[in-house]
Amino acid sequence: MIFTSLPVLDVLALPLLYVFLPAAAIAQLPLLDWEEWERIPVYVGSIAAILALGLISGLLALRLEGVAPAGFTVLSPGAMVGWTLGLTLAGLLVILIFRPIEGWIGGGRPEFLRQLLPQTSRERTVFSGLSLSAGLGEELAYRGYAFQAIQLLGVGPWGAALLSSIPFGVLHGYQGPVGMIRTGVMGFVLAVPVVLTGSLLPSMAAHALIDLLVGLVLGPRLLAPTNQRELVLPPLEP
Repeated sequence: MIFTSLPVLDVLALPLLYVFLPAAAIAQLPLLDWEEWERIPVYVGSIAAILALGLISGLLALRLEGVAPAGFTVLSPGAMVGWTLGLTLAGLLVILIFRPIEGWIGGGRPEFLRQLLPQTSRERTVFSGLSLSAGLGEELAYRGYAFQAIQLLGVGPWGAALLSSIPFGVLHGYQGPVGMIRTGVMGFVLAVPVVLTGSLLPSMAAHALIDLLVGLVLGPRLLAPTNQRELVLPPLEP
């Protein structure tokens, strides 16, 4: 068995992150076609789930090799800012590259994603919390623990970066087939500083920034029909 050399906790946790959670994300896709979603409850539920996943994953990662090897190497302020800005720009570039591809191929869920965009001031506030939670929890899970633990099976760092990005992409199946690939590519980009510096902190910061920019600023433009030239922002409600 491939997992026989692993501690029991890792035998349980690795299949959860690499197989069961992505499979559950795909299994719930039919529900998106008929459920009516209220944004704030969705945001709050997602925050709770992501933070719980991140907490468990972070604790699992720390027991492997200690704080620094688990991705918490502290960078200098200049390196931290440089990596964060570079990753943020790279992530936005990935989104822009995949935008026309998604338009040509189709198969996405733009209407569902538009429905999830915050429209009121309160929704924007809670969505900001969701973005910060995703930067923390998802990075701890996939660039922290899943990246570290798969290397116990003899996978090299770059191979671990690639393998941990695949379930991360599938976990975002609600974005459609192209969206899953796009998110997987972005996951690999976010793993680069973890491989090269041993620090997860720039990936966390960049992940949160990308989600904030997409959800609060770029979302209406990115999710508009490909032939729509004018950007119409939804009105803000008190």
